[in-house]
Amino acid sequence: MPLDGSSFAEQALTFAIEIAQAAQASVRLALVHQAPPHHGRDPEEHATQTLLALRKGERSYLKAVAARVQELTGTRVTAVTLKGTVASALRDHIDRTSVDLVVMTTHGRGGLERAWVGSVADALVRTVSVPMFLVRPAEGTPAAAGFKVFRILIPLDGSTLSEQIIPPAVALARLLGAELSLVRLVEPIDFPPEVGENDSRVTALMQDQATDYLDSLAGTLRSEGLRVTTTIPVAPSVASGLLDLARDPGVGMIALATHGRGGLRRALLGSVADKIIRGAQVPVLVYRPKSAPKRSPDTDT
Repeated sequence: MPLDGSSFAEQALTFAIEIAQAAQASVRLALVHQAPPHHGRDPEEHATQTLLALRKGERSYLKAVAARVQELTGTRVTAVTLKGTVASALRDHIDRTSVDLVVMTTHGRGGLERAWVGSVADALVRTVSVPMFLVRPAEGTPAAAGFKVFRILIPLDGSTLSEQIIPPAVALARLLGAELSLVRLVEPIDFPPEVGENDSRVTALMQDQATDYLDSLAGTLRSEGLRVTTTIPVAPSVASGLLDLARDPGVGMIALATHGRGGLRRALLGSVADKIIRGAQVPVLVYRPKSAPKRSPDTDT
């Protein structure tokens, strides 16, 4: 869990603790050391003293947060300070260690006016090989005492890349006792009159295909003892349609892969996933697939 000393970043603590307790895992707090801005030509000795004081303050901050979490929850907590640019230092640490999940807010020290999406969170989502649990903090709102996920919304587009979010979503569903809601959103097609095609007939056909696709996935998951529902809404925009579904009080999380039908050349992040991360009021579980697994020859694509 990356921290930067701000109350905004700390709003993800509740979620990290709840997940860690359910999984009997530990929480590792990480703070990337940022050198103070250089003003004028300070003597070298003064600059060194300033740097040492800053680093001491960062370590004290992490130690205090870790102690508070352990005292209140009993969760095992470790802390580490890193050097380098924020995104690359965090990514390198994640790659070197046995991190299973990254939990962080989408806004850091700068608050809502300076979104981490587009900088740190964006860079990590695009490059790390583990799932990320992103929390959108609220201005002036402290972290809740706990959270409950009744239903996890899983948008799918029919590609094997988008389906790679299912295993991490299933893992969290089992830990949190949540239901899975598989979603295949259909965007209606408006044909010009000269084409002579019936819009509603084509939309209905697309819904039928989506129903068959989701029913197949749902059947497999139900056979594994999971509670699963399927939804095939029709909406002119995938992102806005999904955000509308996520406003249901029963939805506690959205889970999606950052690459879809277009594969690695056409990242959903920057379009659908980016809009969902920025607009969702619930946490978003994001996973970047490395590649698309091959389907068997007799499997529909």
